[in-house]
Amino acid sequence: MDRGKISVREIVEFTLRRGDIDSRHVSNHTAQEGARLHRKLQKAAGEDYAKEVSLKRTMTVQEDSLTIEGRADGIFCDETGETVIDEIKTSEVHFEDLSEDQLELFFFQGMVYGYLYAFQEQLTEIAVQVTYYQTTEEVITRTRREFTMTDLQLFMDHLLTEYHKWLVFQDDWRRVRNTALTKLTFPYETFRKGQRELAAAAYKTLKTSRRLFVEASTGTGKTISTLFPALKAMGEADGDRCFYLTAKTITRQVAEDALKALAKNGSQTKSVTLTAKDKICFLEERNCTPEHCPYAKGYYNRINEGLWDLLHHENQITREVIEHYGKKHELCPFELSLDVSLFCDVIIGDYNYLFDPTVYLRRFFEEPKEDYYFLIDEAHNLVSRSREMYSATLSRNSGNAFQEKLPKSFRGLHRRLNQIDNEFELLQQRSIEEDWRFKHQSLMPESLINRLYGFSEKMKEWLAANPGNPAEETGLAYYFEVQAFLRISEIYDDHFETTIERTYTDLKIKLFCIAPAPFLDQMLAKGKSALLFSASFTPLAYYQDVLGGGKEALRYKLPSPFPPEHQRILVADYIETTYRKRQASLPLVVDAIYQMVTGKTGNYLVFFPSYQYLDEVASLFASNHPEITCLIQDTQMVEEEREAFLARFEANPIETLVGFCVLGGIFSEGIDLKGDRLIGTAIVGVGLPQMNHEQDLIKNYFDDAQGKGFEYAYQLPGMNKVLQAAGRVIRDVSDFGVVLLLDQRFISPRYQKLFPQHWRHARLVHGTQQLQAELADFWRTQNTV
Repeated sequence: MDRGKISVREIVEFTLRRGDIDSRHVSNHTAQEGARLHRKLQKAAGEDYAKEVSLKRTMTVQEDSLTIEGRADGIFCDETGETVIDEIKTSEVHFEDLSEDQLELFFFQGMVYGYLYAFQEQLTEIAVQVTYYQTTEEVITRTRREFTMTDLQLFMDHLLTEYHKWLVFQDDWRRVRNTALTKLTFPYETFRKGQRELAAAAYKTLKTSRRLFVEASTGTGKTISTLFPALKAMGEADGDRCFYLTAKTITRQVAEDALKALAKNGSQTKSVTLTAKDKICFLEERNCTPEHCPYAKGYYNRINEGLWDLLHHENQITREVIEHYGKKHELCPFELSLDVSLFCDVIIGDYNYLFDPTVYLRRFFEEPKEDYYFLIDEAHNLVSRSREMYSATLSRNSGNAFQEKLPKSFRGLHRRLNQIDNEFELLQQRSIEEDWRFKHQSLMPESLINRLYGFSEKMKEWLAANPGNPAEETGLAYYFEVQAFLRISEIYDDHFETTIERTYTDLKIKLFCIAPAPFLDQMLAKGKSALLFSASFTPLAYYQDVLGGGKEALRYKLPSPFPPEHQRILVADYIETTYRKRQASLPLVVDAIYQMVTGKTGNYLVFFPSYQYLDEVASLFASNHPEITCLIQDTQMVEEEREAFLARFEANPIETLVGFCVLGGIFSEGIDLKGDRLIGTAIVGVGLPQMNHEQDLIKNYFDDAQGKGFEYAYQLPGMNKVLQAAGRVIRDVSDFGVVLLLDQRFISPRYQKLFPQHWRHARLVHGTQQLQAELADFWRTQNTV
């Protein structure tokens, strides 16, 4: 049976890798930089040096055929006439600091090329040379080993035998998967309203390799309605792997639940949920070095055994499963989840695994060879998240903190840090002389960036040569900050501005990505098709524009699946919450909240555009109505505190509870308080982001580009927060509730046109008595249902 093709590098690295995980020994330079250095060395080798020689051979193992192919960096004959395979490697690490395992891996790759060439040319002996180029000091080290064809044949037999079992496993699983998925049916007896239409639109999009932007109300069942057609299309061999990406842990849980339901209905898929490194680390304080972490030390010696065990016993690989096998085989759980993902059909994780230029999954997206489906949940979050991912900040204080801890004996590194600080000092003095605290410019700080490259090279050497130094922890934090800054500088273009901000204690330089759409588009193009969906995607044209949809993308909007009479939208047009009117309207806001929460005993949430405004209203409310239990969202709530806050919203409450929260915060989206755990929400203001320098840069950019600066910078992001907060109320067809919009601006055409279809029945209230009457009428109506 033909088992396809495999590159030399892939088969060697997967089968023969050994050694530790060490965060200090990761190469910094790009693939392009490595290719440039390869060409430099190849050219210097002379005319008799054959470079980039393509080699290929189809081999048989256990009646299966496998084609191994690749390009040898160089082949030449030395002064004795012996044929030599040259394997070129480049890195910042000094040759003498390379681990024995790493050097062996270099030779293993050269040995495969040596075997392929010796077989092709019928040679009985051949030499393999590793040419190592240390990039920071440009030192070349060459080391050579001699092999007979018998040696290489034994080596290849072992390599193929070890790899073959993985290949058979993967191919057999793919057949099992596709057979099961072609027979897969929807896991529930009936479709919810809009579910069938969404699943059909998703399926057609995936089959035609397009992108689709979908707005579908909460409760439509977007997760199952996108995963189900994606698995069906995969079963028909139209896609190889599906990535379900989201910003929230709770929505990852929803995806896991959907896969569980599909599995009960006959689906055969392997899925893995990726959890952030800091969250899943077994250590109290993460330190990814073999001296500090037993799960990092010898990781590559144990990983294949752990993978084999995991893959043969589990299909749905959740965080708990990863942690179990990580401890069983003493493997870093984060790296284990990444390694097992290569064998999985569905990968669930955060947006950054695709879009973030620093942490995206290079094993999938550096040189994609498969057809991927991207399912982007709650995709409205990607607007602000992508600006963060494609921006980078460098702090003067971070560099100074490292320099203070660095022993004086490391003069070279101190000199580099001084050069960086001198750049900051020049900016500091200029800001004082010109009397500004914030400045922006279109040009990058080229002089600073050149200094950062020099520091990065020196720092790489220092980390490799000084493991366990007391300054290592602080140094690593600053080094990663510098690396992120340099990565963004490499893609910097006219979608960016450089900002400089002087505070009372620090000076910060930021490469600020105003419009990340082109970069999102590039990453979405790594896949075959993409579905981007959200309950609040109004207007769809805006999201298609800012999220890299391109003109060819499709748009689809589903109506709300819930009966409109189950929810009453009330707009209090007598309340003004603009900054100038805020203090004067405080009593009216407090009274409106009181009318809502006393209309019916139950649980309520009230959302504000800022913590300051929240505190002012909550304080006055508690003073005026001490008999009502209040909860207040804190600015820094850990996960346990968030869970305790939500746990207070119990079903069948016997007294009223009201929670005061901020728009766009942890309680305004992603939470699922079904039934009478939440029966009403008030939203104070139209959610406009606070005016600041960065929002104004966004405004100016889109004013120049499209004449829509205020909408793109302020109005649309604010309205999305409002829609998300309002969406907490009705979560199921049996839910009932009220949404109270407290701001006169909601009656203006500018905002009315952004109301979703199921808000078209919103009612205006002109004062307290009318608000009271509307609430009483609504709850009286529900009592008769």
